[in-house]
Amino acid sequence: MLAHSSSPARHCSEQRAAVGHRLREWRLRRELSQVEVARVAGITQASLSNYETGKRDMSLLTFLGVVNALDVSAGDLLDIPDVIVVRDSRLGRAVARLIEQPSLTDSLMRQDLADAAS
Repeated sequence: MLAHSSSPARHCSEQRAAVGHRLREWRLRRELSQVEVARVAGITQASLSNYETGKRDMSLLTFLGVVNALDVSAGDLLDIPDVIVVRDSRLGRAVARLIEQPSLTDSLMRQDLADAAS
């Protein structure tokens, strides 16, 4: 039988602490108090403190509220750099245009194929 170096419960606890640490880092980068973030997120300052220290799990609804309050992506708090959150940005508008007008993608692909052939 294989021995596991850490239990699932321990792994969850470590993840919760890591997310809490990143939450605190982002809050401090934004120069926001716990009270300010908690108010926007719709939670108490005591709850936010418990999330930052890894003492409590966050519900999805709370997590999304905190993400919104800090104006960061979910990937920022989860430390998943490959997550791309398209907001009201130039990239977001470009993606929306491509979705609305698939012919734009077709012409780009034809150009790429022509470039590759030459």
